[in-house]
Amino acid sequence: MHQVLIFLLTSFLTGWLSAQLPSFQAKQEGTIAEVIPQATAVEAEDYFYVALKLKHAPHYHSYYVNPGTTGYAPKITWELPEGFTAGKTLYPVPELIKASLGGTPKNIYGYEGEVTFLFQVNAPADLEAGKEYLIKGEAEWLVCKTKCIPEDQEFSFTIKGAKEGTVFDPAHEELFEKAQAAMPKDGASWVALAKESKGSITFELTAPDGVTPKAPIYFFSSDKQVDAQTDQEVNISGRKVVLTLKRNPESKEVSEELKGILTFQSEDGAEALQITGALVTDAVAGGASVSAFVPATAEDRAKGKEVYDVTYLPETVELGGGKEKKATFWTILGPAFLGGLLLNLMPCVFPVLGLKVMSFVSQAGEDESKIKYHGLVFGLGLLVTMWILAAIIISLKLDWGQQLSNPPFLAFLIILFVVMGLNLYGLFEIGTSLTGAGSELQNKKGYSGSFFSGVLTTLVATPCSGPFLGAVMAFALGQPPLTAMVIFTFFGLGIASPYIVLSFFPDLIKKLPRPGAWMESFKQIMAFLVIGTAVYFMRAYQKLVGADHFNLFLFALLVIGLGLYIYGRWGTAMIAKTKRMVTGYGVAGLLTVSGIAWAFSTAKPPKPGLAWHEWYPGIVELSRPKGRIIWLDYTADW
Repeated sequence: MHQVLIFLLTSFLTGWLSAQLPSFQAKQEGTIAEVIPQATAVEAEDYFYVALKLKHAPHYHSYYVNPGTTGYAPKITWELPEGFTAGKTLYPVPELIKASLGGTPKNIYGYEGEVTFLFQVNAPADLEAGKEYLIKGEAEWLVCKTKCIPEDQEFSFTIKGAKEGTVFDPAHEELFEKAQAAMPKDGASWVALAKESKGSITFELTAPDGVTPKAPIYFFSSDKQVDAQTDQEVNISGRKVVLTLKRNPESKEVSEELKGILTFQSEDGAEALQITGALVTDAVAGGASVSAFVPATAEDRAKGKEVYDVTYLPETVELGGGKEKKATFWTILGPAFLGGLLLNLMPCVFPVLGLKVMSFVSQAGEDESKIKYHGLVFGLGLLVTMWILAAIIISLKLDWGQQLSNPPFLAFLIILFVVMGLNLYGLFEIGTSLTGAGSELQNKKGYSGSFFSGVLTTLVATPCSGPFLGAVMAFALGQPPLTAMVIFTFFGLGIASPYIVLSFFPDLIKKLPRPGAWMESFKQIMAFLVIGTAVYFMRAYQKLVGADHFNLFLFALLVIGLGLYIYGRWGTAMIAKTKRMVTGYGVAGLLTVSGIAWAFSTAKPPKPGLAWHEWYPGIVELSRPKGRIIWLDYTADW
């Protein structure tokens, strides 16, 4: 038994380790970056700034804390000594940049040329004077032109504990003075109030005495509540400015305040203020008009395809900025085979194939030709099912594994695995029928069992193949049918290869533990793994049918289990014929069939309301003009 447990444990072990050396300055495709500390020594409970200076290549830009569109502002992940903390980040006044990302014109809140961001570091109260403290971190930022490049820079420096007063580095005094001057001033002396109705925000600002704001005036929202892609209407009357803004339909943020930077012209030149105003909304949540969600019609789908390009594939770049190499037919065959090979270790495939290993053990010492036939039949069952499934997916232009989004199909798999688990545990015995596939290999039924093992392996492999074969399957489904079928064949051969090889080399089978009492324990352990596979699929099933239907499904499984228990208890030949027919067959059959029917009755989407609905191309684009709030759940769940 211990040999089997060792085999199971060692099958899952893998690991890797990597390390990188820190540096202070980085020259990359989009920027030249420097990380510079303001001080050489800091007093206890004082603070200093660390500057991230970016020099952009021509026509490249980085982002403000609110990018205005997709993107993110520079940030630092700190490794600070004990007691030190990271304080606020200071962002310079951004520019309104007109850029074309992915061929679409966008308003960007960001920076071009040379810009400096300041990050505050706070010293602890128990700082030791004269002691050196090592501060490390990694700065990250995103620069874009027509495409975007994520960049990063590791850094480290030491700073001493000061006895009296923080000591600033005179070599960088001018840099930090310019950086502070580029920050927005405090606008607390202004009176600001925002009112919202049906997605339109009226922001009223009144300047203090002696200040007369002039055009051009623009408000850079820092909390993403304002739509950066819509022009701002500005009305000026003396010291009063009224901005008409539109709520950002892509943001989930709803706050009782409106925050940002107000830029304007005054008699002294360009000004920029940090403004915060109370935000009063109407009765509708978020100020947006919410309409009931209705299922998509054929007309909706047709309109969606007009505004959503389903064939568009964005150019993919690696973290270093280089273009990702495109896959070809010849370069994809190896990953397809290797992915299938590694798939044998995944939790939803391993239990089924564990039974296949046990069948090889039972064959030790038998006719070698029969062993080979069983291996080939297993592979044939796997490949035939793979071909059928691939043909359906290709002909209907579906996604790989999309059958797992079908509630009846998923219910069938769950019921099948639960029944198999109960059979392996010994709750009932049905010989070499469906759930006993692969248990007897010396007759025709045994070959049927091997074939069915291959069929079942293919059916459960689809949801587990994502981590290994996402790119492979995406490439395959974009190829001509014959090419795609060849790729799917290599995938299937990868799964079946260990068992076919094992069947053709009987000496390897002889190295497995000899048949004995341990096989019963092994079979019961496999029962838990098989039922675990059913539990694995239950999570996806609950998302498809909703909590109410899923709870009923669990009770239906309980009824099925009770029926099978009664069959195993009173359906054997040792029970009197009348009791066996009435109880062992009649009552057990009635409960089992009723439980299965009940289970399949739950295999449907939940009632309309707050339920999730099927996504289709264009649904988001078509919903925005109607004022609908759309929550898009984008996961790897089926």
